[in-house]
Amino acid sequence: MNDQKERLSYTTDEACAVTGLNRTAFYGAISKNQIKTFKVGRRRMVSARALREFIEAREKEATGGAAA
Repeated sequence: MNDQKERLSYTTDEACAVTGLNRTAFYGAISKNQIKTFKVGRRRMVSARALREFIEAREKEATGGAAA
């Protein structure tokens, strides 16, 4: 039985790991407003939803805007 809960947010390092992006590409996407982030204290976080939206948008671009 899998009792593991789905994560709602990730640190930037964790988000890099789960998306496979390196830090330069990840922060580049943030600076281009392709990935929405938020801060908790000094820590920059990204929601799982924002990561999914980013990946879906890249998939849509790769298929020429057609539904994947």
